[in-house]
Amino acid sequence: MEIAFLNSLILTNPGFYKAEKISLEEARKWAVHYGDSYKSFIGHRSTASFLQDLLEVKIEQNRKCFRQMKYQKAICFTITERFPEKKLLTKKELENAKYQFYLLTRLD
Repeated sequence: MEIAFLNSLILTNPGFYKAEKISLEEARKWAVHYGDSYKSFIGHRSTASFLQDLLEVKIEQNRKCFRQMKYQKAICFTITERFPEKKLLTKKELENAKYQFYLLTRLD
């Protein structure tokens, strides 16, 4: 089963989930562990480019909906500060933003 990359910590299907805060290094290890078996659901080009540089794997922009399946994992990128409403952040702004990674696993 493929791992997903999301740009928020969001539940996309009803169920029970485990959300673990992980470091950038752990996010990289998960990305490498899954090799080519992953799919990006990162909706903005600047965020996809920023994450590609951070995680050292190819992250494409993809605005399709994601539905997390039983036992599937997702690496979730979350910005931990507020920006003006409807502000599309540039790659440079993302580099200076405070952010966190989570490993979200659907358990049922």
